[in-house]
Amino acid sequence: MMNIPNSSGPTSSTQKLQKLRDEMAEYGIDAWIIPSSDAHNSEYVAPHWEGRAWLSGFTGSAGTLVATKDKAALWTDGRYFIQASEQLAGSGITLMKDGQPGVPSMVDWLTEAVPEQGCIGFDGATLSLGNVRNLEKKLADKSVTLTFDHDLLSDIWADRPELPAEPVFIHEDYYAGKTLTEKVSDVREILRERNATELLVTTLDDIAWLFNLRGSDIECNPVFLAYALISSDSMTLFTNKERIKADALSALTKAGVELAAYDDILDRLSALPDHTHLMINPASTGYRLASAIPASVVLIEDRLPTTDLKAIKNSNEIERMQDCHRRDGAAMVRFMRWLEGNIPSGQLNEVNIDQQLLQYRSESEYFRGVSFPSIVGYAGHGAICHYRADEESAYPIESKGLLLIDSGAQYPDGTTDITRTFACGEMTDEEKRDYTLVMKSHIALATARFREGTRGIQLDAITRQPLWSEGIDFNHGTGHGVGYFLNVHEGPQNISPKWFDVALKPGMLVTNEPGIYRDNKHGVRLENIMLVAEDIKNEFGTFFKLVPMTLAPFDTRPLLKDLMTEAEIQWLNDYHSTVRDALSPLLDGDDVDWLKEATKHL
Repeated sequence: MMNIPNSSGPTSSTQKLQKLRDEMAEYGIDAWIIPSSDAHNSEYVAPHWEGRAWLSGFTGSAGTLVATKDKAALWTDGRYFIQASEQLAGSGITLMKDGQPGVPSMVDWLTEAVPEQGCIGFDGATLSLGNVRNLEKKLADKSVTLTFDHDLLSDIWADRPELPAEPVFIHEDYYAGKTLTEKVSDVREILRERNATELLVTTLDDIAWLFNLRGSDIECNPVFLAYALISSDSMTLFTNKERIKADALSALTKAGVELAAYDDILDRLSALPDHTHLMINPASTGYRLASAIPASVVLIEDRLPTTDLKAIKNSNEIERMQDCHRRDGAAMVRFMRWLEGNIPSGQLNEVNIDQQLLQYRSESEYFRGVSFPSIVGYAGHGAICHYRADEESAYPIESKGLLLIDSGAQYPDGTTDITRTFACGEMTDEEKRDYTLVMKSHIALATARFREGTRGIQLDAITRQPLWSEGIDFNHGTGHGVGYFLNVHEGPQNISPKWFDVALKPGMLVTNEPGIYRDNKHGVRLENIMLVAEDIKNEFGTFFKLVPMTLAPFDTRPLLKDLMTEAEIQWLNDYHSTVRDALSPLLDGDDVDWLKEATKHL
């Protein structure tokens, strides 16, 4: 059984669905949409916006719930198929495995479920302009009405949490590498090129990056609720002034930033002068915000310049991140030695392992919390991509099989995300083979040389080839961007079977995390954060490579060497040499001895 907050379960979900339907009937609404996002299109959200989880019982970070008067369905991606199946059981909500053959999209399902001249409702803050346009296009022939001014969840969610307002603090220039003024200057240059007079920034990590500020309004994500408007001669930050710490407030004032209340954004947008050329991203701008913009304003729609600028780490950030990953790697080594030594005791389970890993990381004075809730999955739990153990569900660790641990931390000089899978003792031939195949896939990406202009989908196919050759695949992306003391998932870059028209560029970070998951048996995933860097330039063009930032040993005990090529073994030996040289100065005594043994050449 999965950990479900807010005492939600099948009975609770059924009762909440009925309350929602009663409200829908009162307002004449035929279907109600509850996405996962907040008013900023965040992947992870504050409890105030966890309405989909509260109502359905499904707690994954991605999913959309739709309820009609007699049906309810929830769409989520491959990372959550197993988890959603367990959490939705008995709730009356049908799981829609998004992207699978024969599974209709949410919009296609709505097209069939909603009658002619029907009414579809949603909270206009949480559904983006882009999503609503797609909805309108698909439903154009049915003359459907959309209503978005009133959030029905507020009527039935009696103890709904308030909006967060945690302190906002400065992210020092020493870490950021560029001042607020320098970043805004870069943004304004792009606005001039695009003939835009104003920029609306709604995504929280873009705002935190641009203003060199951080917060803690969302668990694990050092961001704060805010909007921003940038023009050629003004900068306005919409957030509650009272929560900004004194030194951060002084820095903002010195840079010429105007401060306005968080809720003032609607009035400010509605008052934009005629023929303002406003740049927005329809994919991240809430429909309610977009509806406040006067028709006389010219919209320039594109990915925001802040998103692209943030994705390419500057030289200072890269240098600081190397410190961060060495520090995090040393903590991982201490943890790995402890884990190996304590598995035979029979006293370990998925929860106390997570607690011990947190303890080793928190011993650093730079530690600012985890970058996401750790995934500690033993045996069959390892096959649940985003499993989160609790005291009730935690498996005890036996001296056999595989243990998957996906974890990360936040530091002022970086964000980490690392997955290792460990041998707990005796392993089956299938476990060893799966582990080796995942290692081969990891190495396939780690050693890839690719030409300038390459998209993530191309690298995804390279990574999967060792698995595809055996008729095996995994149902999630190969890699994602990573923030710098920011969100652990960051765009626009992505390595995925899905098409993203974003070229990989030097300075971008991507994860390398292929896997194999066998339901109720085991899961294997091996993950490093990697930096895109220039490799060679010749008459055929400029070619890039991936440089590992993550520094921690891979468990070599499950490897079947006869399945690996000499080049693959050489890469692993070279990586382990790099790890040993980088981390040994940060360790002493038994930890150094353990590291030497763990990184010895195959």
